[in-house]
Amino acid sequence: MTGLTAHRVAAFITDAFPDGCYTIQRTDEHQFTIELPKTASPWDVLRLVELLSVGPLSAVRHDGDVLVSDTRWSSVDVENEPDTVADGGVVPATVDDESPSCEAETPFVVRATDEPRTKRAKTEDMDVSLLQKGGIYEVHSASDSYYDVDIVSEECSCPDTADRCKHLRRVDLEIEGGLVPRPDGRLP
Repeated sequence: MTGLTAHRVAAFITDAFPDGCYTIQRTDEHQFTIELPKTASPWDVLRLVELLSVGPLSAVRHDGDVLVSDTRWSSVDVENEPDTVADGGVVPATVDDESPSCEAETPFVVRATDEPRTKRAKTEDMDVSLLQKGGIYEVHSASDSYYDVDIVSEECSCPDTADRCKHLRRVDLEIEGGLVPRPDGRLP
């Protein structure tokens, strides 16, 4: 996947915002709606809009939520109610298990007990796409490198020689979270 991802959007939600469940719902290929916790004030919404309106990202208040679009790809009229895509695209964004958790846990919740490679797999900016049925995925990393990951044989083309690099772990997380097709090519 290229362009805007839920993980890039979630990276802007920091400690300065109220604790609770932030639901990021994908409404288009390059557009998300962020539902803030009930404890968020209108000022919190405006602060998040300001933080997210950087570079090609456009963020606006929309019915108490924040609508984020990647303007490089989207010419959507943000004044109208966006349609939800068929795959759902709902990802609750949480930061750690010390704070109040969302009803539905995602595989991207960072825990203190996670290994360093798992933490990086959960937090670093990576785009994952299925290249070939049978479990061959491509990972585009934050360093603008591309790696081929064979999830079945647990091999990656990256230079990391340790057991289960962050790219393998990220593909596992995205499959578990239903963000990419399973190795057989089917959507969750």
